[in-house]
Amino acid sequence: MVALCACQDENSRLGEALVESAFYNVYTDTVGVDMSTILRDSIPTRGDSICQIGSIKDKHWGKVRATYYAEYSTVTFKPVEKYSYEFDSLEVRMVNAGQYWGDTTQVQKLSIWQLAYPIELDNNASLYNCDRTALKADGKLCTFEYKVAPVGRTVVTKRLSDELGRKIMHDLVGEDPYFRKQSSFRKRYPGLAFVPEGEGSCVGGFLVNDTCMNICLYYHEVTPTARNQRYLSFKVNRDYAYTGIEYDAEGTDLEGMATGIAGLRNSKETGNMAFMQGLTGYFNQLEFPSLNAFENAGDIVSIESATMFLYPVAGSYGETSQLPRELRLFTTNANNSTSNSVTDQSGKSAQNGNLVVDKIYGKETYYTFDLTEYCRRNFGTWGERREKLLLTMTPEDERKTFNQVIFANDPNEKKQQCRLRIRYKIYNAK
Repeated sequence: MVALCACQDENSRLGEALVESAFYNVYTDTVGVDMSTILRDSIPTRGDSICQIGSIKDKHWGKVRATYYAEYSTVTFKPVEKYSYEFDSLEVRMVNAGQYWGDTTQVQKLSIWQLAYPIELDNNASLYNCDRTALKADGKLCTFEYKVAPVGRTVVTKRLSDELGRKIMHDLVGEDPYFRKQSSFRKRYPGLAFVPEGEGSCVGGFLVNDTCMNICLYYHEVTPTARNQRYLSFKVNRDYAYTGIEYDAEGTDLEGMATGIAGLRNSKETGNMAFMQGLTGYFNQLEFPSLNAFENAGDIVSIESATMFLYPVAGSYGETSQLPRELRLFTTNANNSTSNSVTDQSGKSAQNGNLVVDKIYGKETYYTFDLTEYCRRNFGTWGERREKLLLTMTPEDERKTFNQVIFANDPNEKKQQCRLRIRYKIYNAK
């Protein structure tokens, strides 16, 4: 409940000759935020420029595995009749994007598989984090170890099956017609899956573009006078590529959560914490049950300003996980239909949370949102008339990263907990 004995910084008597009255400006930062966690049923990940690969077991989130499924584009190759061609190697090239979740000092194990069937889009022409594409029974091409790079653009290369490489080289030289159309090529070679092996300790992001996650076929072109090294690059066909996510929250506060608003879980049920994470699809609902508590503090009460502070749990981010740099806030009605984003004072730009990071002690890290207009609009309302708020990551962060934040929301703690700071004016007629 609001502490009404808050700071009083103005007491003026205006127009006493007409009516005896008093104005007071009152400030309070004890308005609690009622937070809940919601789980999306799916997130579109088709065609993203960053994919996630790896597995991890975390005390808050449970077991999570990220697999990348990719179709590859055909190439154009015209052999010269008088030349001969010698296969050298078939390699995949992966480039770290500087994204990570987990212990980047530990070695991770990855297998690359051929797909059993081409990747197919759903009725909405999309692919989602919950989708799966079957692996070819005998299609494992290699297994190797690597480390996720937390910064920079570290390159990871791995040689694939020589047998597969020689087969592709033979068909190229023989001008097999399946190379002429993508529809034919994808039937012959549906694509690859990058599958984490066992229980790893880190998930990493990798770039996807013309030179990243591509497959290079190296060969020698032998002419009557020279022996030249050449290569062909099979690029990811991003129209048929996506990150698939598997997660099991057994043994955590999120265990057994159903998707959608029906599965909403209040922070009181999750250790006085609220959870948000990209790719798995956790986001938050916010309410302010005590917003009307100071409605009767005077004859007339008006809200002058309102700022929401959202604190991540101390120690829940940093060395092993990354906070989202920006957040988005939306209003929602009684039917849980999202309407408008909460904008800045100009009313034109969506607020981004204004993240402040305490790099020294890690305690005063927080996001802030100006909720002045929201509180003015909802002050004095209740039930179905009261708007709720939905808090999410940016769409790009949500579908490309495992960035995460665990909000501290313990009503018994006074410091570094989510709260609403309000300044309001009281008018009393005497």
